[in-house]
Amino acid sequence: MKLLLSLALTAALFSAPAFAQAPGSTGLGVVIGSPNGLTGRHWINEESSIEGSLGWALSGSRFQVNVNYLFNKMNLIPIGDESLDLFFGGGLSLRTKSGKQDGEVVFGPRVPVGVSYTFANPNLEVFAQVALNIGIIPSSDIYADGNLGARFYF
Repeated sequence: MKLLLSLALTAALFSAPAFAQAPGSTGLGVVIGSPNGLTGRHWINEESSIEGSLGWALSGSRFQVNVNYLFNKMNLIPIGDESLDLFFGGGLSLRTKSGKQDGEVVFGPRVPVGVSYTFANPNLEVFAQVALNIGIIPSSDIYADGNLGARFYF
């Protein structure tokens, strides 16, 4: 069951590029924080996107996969020809625990919020994100995580 959940979330994260509608609507990149690893984002329209990340959290040595549906408030703070944008939404998180419960897999909802800035040329997005994660399976816990990242759009 644990392996099935992990594979399902990973497939959801990386299947987004298959639905790309136009050049520049799908981005791939890296994140630093919790987790450290890979990230992807696919724009469904100008106001919504699907975003995810997978990687390894150095604190506690744990693996983590996140998939989110995001609402986007564009042009929050104009900066020259570009702007700082706000995003927020809901999603799912799957992670392994460390310490006394080493290897236990925790699954549950998450609520991310962040800001992003997209450069027109090259088509590069930089962002900062924090999220509240609620573990519900197999036991309950609440934790926060955050990361900085960059994605190149193609």
